[in-house]
Amino acid sequence: MNLELRKKVLKSSYKAGSCHVGSALSCVEIIDAIYSVKGPDDIFIFSKASGIATLYCKLHPAKASEYLKKYPLPSKEVPGIIWSGGSLGMGLSIAAGMALADRERKVYCLISDGELQEGQTWEAIMFSAHHQLHNLIVIIDRNGFQALGKTEDICRLEPLDQKFVSFGWNTINVDGHNSGLLEGWLKNIPRNDNPNVLIAKTTKGKGVGFMQDNNNWHYLNLNAKRFKEAILQLSSEVGEKG
Repeated sequence: MNLELRKKVLKSSYKAGSCHVGSALSCVEIIDAIYSVKGPDDIFIFSKASGIATLYCKLHPAKASEYLKKYPLPSKEVPGIIWSGGSLGMGLSIAAGMALADRERKVYCLISDGELQEGQTWEAIMFSAHHQLHNLIVIIDRNGFQALGKTEDICRLEPLDQKFVSFGWNTINVDGHNSGLLEGWLKNIPRNDNPNVLIAKTTKGKGVGFMQDNNNWHYLNLNAKRFKEAILQLSSEVGEKG
C-alpha cells in the first residue's frame, strides 16, 4: 500500500477543503502502477473524475491543493493531463478513439465501476472489441460504490468479468491495492487482437479506517480532527511495516 501518496492526497484535500477523498484513496496503487509502466508516447485518460486528487498528487504534489480548490479544471491548466473528466462515462470513448487513431502507442484508461452504469461506456466497450484495439488497456476501480450507494444495489454489474469476456475483451481480476500485481499485469499485456481490461478490486477510502467502505466520504470534507486522525492511522501503518 502506497502510504506516502495517500498522505499527499489527505493533505491536499484537507488544505483545499475538497471532497471525494474516499474515491481518491481507492485508486492510489492503480495510478502509481500506470505511471510506473507508461511510456513517454503512451496516453493516459483519467475518466474517474471524482478521484482526481490522486492524479494531481502524483503529477504535481506541490500544486495539488491549488488545483483542487479550482476543480473542475480544464486539462490545459494542468501539465500532463490531456483530457478533463467530470461528466462520467465519457472517458472510455475518448480513449478508444485515441487507440484507434494510433495503434502503435498504448492507451491506458482508468474508469470507475459507477461509470459502467452509463450506456456510452458499453458502446465504447463494443466499439473497442469490433475494431480490435489491442493497444487499449482499461483499468476499472471496482470499489463497489457510486455516488449514491452500492453499485449492486443501484444497478447490478456482476458477473462483470464474464460480461467483458462476452464482448471480446482480454479480462483479468486483480487486487487493486497490490502494486506488484498491477505492474506485472500492465507489463505483460496479452499479445492478440483484443482490447484489455483489468478489474481491480479496491476499497473505497483505503488506508483510513473510518473512511473504508463508508460511502459518506464520497462527499464529506476533512475537518482538523478527522485529518489528524487519518494521518495518524497512516503513520501507524508505516511503523507496523517498518
